[in-house]
Amino acid sequence: MDKIITAQTLERAKILDISKRTIAVIGYGNQGRSQALNLRDSGLKVIIGNLKDNYSQKAEEDGFEVFDIGTAVSKSQIIFVLIPDEIQKYVFKSDITPHLKKGDAVVFASGYNYFYGLVEIPKEVTVLMIAPRMIGYGVREAYLKGEGFPVLISVGNDPKKEGEKLIISLSLALGVFNKNGCAIRSSFKEETLIDLLSEHTWAGAILFLFRAYYDVAVSLGASPEAVILELYGSGELAEIALGMRDMGLFEQLKTHSNTSQYGQLSIGPKFISDDLKNKMYTEAFRILDGTFAKEWMEEEETGQIVLSRLREIAKEHPMEKEEKKLYRILGRL
Repeated sequence: MDKIITAQTLERAKILDISKRTIAVIGYGNQGRSQALNLRDSGLKVIIGNLKDNYSQKAEEDGFEVFDIGTAVSKSQIIFVLIPDEIQKYVFKSDITPHLKKGDAVVFASGYNYFYGLVEIPKEVTVLMIAPRMIGYGVREAYLKGEGFPVLISVGNDPKKEGEKLIISLSLALGVFNKNGCAIRSSFKEETLIDLLSEHTWAGAILFLFRAYYDVAVSLGASPEAVILELYGSGELAEIALGMRDMGLFEQLKTHSNTSQYGQLSIGPKFISDDLKNKMYTEAFRILDGTFAKEWMEEEETGQIVLSRLREIAKEHPMEKEEKKLYRILGRL
């Protein structure tokens, strides 16, 4: 069984005819809209389950039938759950689980809620994960260009023994296997680990590393405006990220000057210590054993008091005021 599935390795024998099944996309936000449009454009019947709000209005404008979530689940056989992780357990309890039927399939876009057992799904329901490794509008843009995109896939529960064929069929309809796209066999555990570990390590660290850089450079006489432009305000950081995507993590260094390459390759490793890796392991174990999930659940249940305060603290740094001044001049605010 191939770890990575592409259009070239795709076995047509593993594709189901799902043209007569109704797909309910729950949530019409960033991922929901993109995936719903892709599925419909591939010839499948798609309805939307959403609260009455701006998102449901947008879905109606896009030509979809929109129902409350419970009704949408009742009317469908395949349910894509594309609402935020933190509210899924509540929505499942009130509007999804009571309306699931024998033979239905639930498709998650992340491993979080199923891995931690936060949602109750009957044993006679198939559970799948199709997790795009890009934000929603990228999923739609790729499809419109005839291009594919990478996803992580996994079969969680398979009472009908058709999970493999169904997940491939749905990925095909989403446009995954168009040019340069692929599906990587994964698990709910793996997706949860790598997603949260990114947020808990380099993604969060880079924010505060930039803050530290700002403090040092400004204290040595650099202007706030010049520092912010150097760090990210100019857009160069976005170009570097695109280079990593298209060329590779270290291959993109070829687009930098020799001075830059020497500085990055000779000094960069000095910031990576055994202590840093040990901190990463600690966070990884907190993710895998459920400690972080429990902590976040308690934070949600107490009104996100800590998160609100952390946001306020972040705004209090002088860099935030200087950034706003600069961005007004640049016409970004």
